[in-house]
Amino acid sequence: MKRIILAAAVVMACFASAQAVDGSEMNGQVRSNPDTTRVMSLEEIIAQESMSKYEKDNADRRNSIWGKNTYLNLAYSLSHKMSSDEFPSKSSLLSAEYEPKFGVALQWGHTFNFHKKPIGNVLFIGLDYTWMDAEFNQFDQEAAPVGYEVGEQVRCLPWHNKKMTISYGMNIGPSLTFYPFTSLNKSGADNIRLQLYFHVGYNAELAWIKEAIIDGGEYKDGYAIGHGLYTAFGGNLSWNFIGVGYEIRNDNKLKFKATDDKYKTGTLEMKEETSRVYLQFRF
Repeated sequence: MKRIILAAAVVMACFASAQAVDGSEMNGQVRSNPDTTRVMSLEEIIAQESMSKYEKDNADRRNSIWGKNTYLNLAYSLSHKMSSDEFPSKSSLLSAEYEPKFGVALQWGHTFNFHKKPIGNVLFIGLDYTWMDAEFNQFDQEAAPVGYEVGEQVRCLPWHNKKMTISYGMNIGPSLTFYPFTSLNKSGADNIRLQLYFHVGYNAELAWIKEAIIDGGEYKDGYAIGHGLYTAFGGNLSWNFIGVGYEIRNDNKLKFKATDDKYKTGTLEMKEETSRVYLQFRF
C-alpha cells in the first residue's frame, strides 16, 4: 500500500513539474515574444525618426539657402557719357565725350524663381525685378565747354567745370542661379551661389553743371533732365548672405533737355556706358 501511494506521489510530482516547465516556457514565450517585438519596433522607429530628422534638417537648410532671393547691392560705378553724332557741333574745339571721376549706386530687388526646387538640385531659372536702381556720378573737369553757341547764347548745355548726375530707375529680366555644391550637405560649400542675369530697364537722370550757361555775359549753373532705356549684363558670386558682383550697363540713348526754357536747347541725345563693381547682401 505504501508502495502504491509512493508511486502515485512520484507520478503527480512529475506531472506537476512538467506543467510548471510548460507554463514557464509558455509564460516566457508570452513575455519574450512581445519584448522582442517591442525592441525591434523601437529600433526601426528610432532609425526612421533619425533619418526623417536628418532629411528634414537638410530640407530646412536648403530651403533657407534657396530662399535668400531679395538682394541689396552697394556699387562703385564708372559712367562714360558720349554725345550722339548730332551733338555737339563738328568743331574740333568742343569735346564729344567726358570721363567719370567716381560714382556710387544702390540696387534693391528680388529674384522670383519659376520652380520651388532647383533642376537637378543645381539650377534655378528665375526673373529678377529691381524696383530701386539709384546712382550718383561726378565727372572730371574739362577746360572747354561742350556745345555750340548762337550769338551769346549756348544752345546746348556745355559740359565743363563740375558735372554731376543723379539717376533713378527700375529694371527686369531673366536670371540663372547655380548651386554647384548642393550635394555637400552642411559642409558650408552648399551655400555657394553663382548668378548670371540680363536686365532691361528705364531710368531718369538729373544733370547739374556748375556755371554752364552764359546769361548776358555771366555764367550760371545749368540743369537738364534726361531719360531712356538701358540694358544690363552681370553676374555675382555669393556665400550664404554676402557676395560680390560685376555689371555692365549700356544706355542706347538718353534724351536730355535743359530745364531753363529761355535757351531753347531742344533734346540732347547722349550715349552712356556704365560699369559697376558691387557688394551684395541677400536675405
